[in-house]
Amino acid sequence: MLKIAICDDEKLILEHLIEKTRKITSELNKNVEIISYNDGQTLVDTITSKGNSFDILMLDIDMPTISGLEVAKIVRATDNNTIIIFISSHESYVFESFEYNPFRFIRKYRIEQEFAIALEDAIAVCEKNIQRYIVVKDEDRECRIAHSQICYFELIKRKLYIHLENEQILKTWKTVQEFLDDLDDRSFVKFNKGCVVNLKYVSECRNTSIILDNGTELMASRAGIKLIRQELLTYWGEHV
Repeated sequence: MLKIAICDDEKLILEHLIEKTRKITSELNKNVEIISYNDGQTLVDTITSKGNSFDILMLDIDMPTISGLEVAKIVRATDNNTIIIFISSHESYVFESFEYNPFRFIRKYRIEQEFAIALEDAIAVCEKNIQRYIVVKDEDRECRIAHSQICYFELIKRKLYIHLENEQILKTWKTVQEFLDDLDDRSFVKFNKGCVVNLKYVSECRNTSIILDNGTELMASRAGIKLIRQELLTYWGEHV
C-alpha cells in the first residue's frame, strides 16, 4: 500500500486534490492510503513525534505558521526517499524549492493539466523503487521504518538497539533472531551472536572488522568475516 499525504490550508483546494488523487489511483487500480492535513505544523508533528513516513508528499508552499518549504526541509533532514510534489500559486518559489529535491512543481492554476501526470509518474517511481517496511515498537511509540534505513542492529543488555542511516537509534525488546526473522530480508547478515548488519552500508571488510559508509567499525570473528565476505560478493554483484 502506498501512503500519500496532502497538505494545503485552503479547504476547497485540499478537498479537490483528495478527490483527484482518489480518482486517479482508483483508475490505476492502486491500493493507497490518503491522509490530508490543513496545516504544515500538524504534518510535521505527525512525522517527527509519531515516526510516520509517506511514499508521496504533496505540499502547498504558501501556508501560515510553517510553509511547505519548511516542512520539506524537516522531512529531508532525515528522509531522502519520500517523493515531494510542491503545489503553489506562486511560480517564484520554483527555484527555491530545488534545494529539497522535489519530484514536481505544480502550478495551482494548471492543476487540471499537471496534477494527473505528476501523480502517475510519482506512483511509477514508487513501484520501481519499492521499499519494504517494518514497524518497530520503540519504548512509548511505534515507528514505521524502511528496511533500507537500517544500518545495523545489536543486542545490548537484553535490549535491541537499531541504528538508522540518520544516526537515530531505536530501542526495542526483541532478540536479534526475532528481529532478523521479522525482516526476512537477505540484505541483513548476522556476523556475530549479537549483531546484524545491512550489507547496503558495508564499505570495507577487514581481517577482524567491517567498516560502514559512515565510518562505524564493527568487530567480527573470523567466521563472521568469512560469511560477510561471501555475502558481500553476492550483494555487490547484484547491486553495484
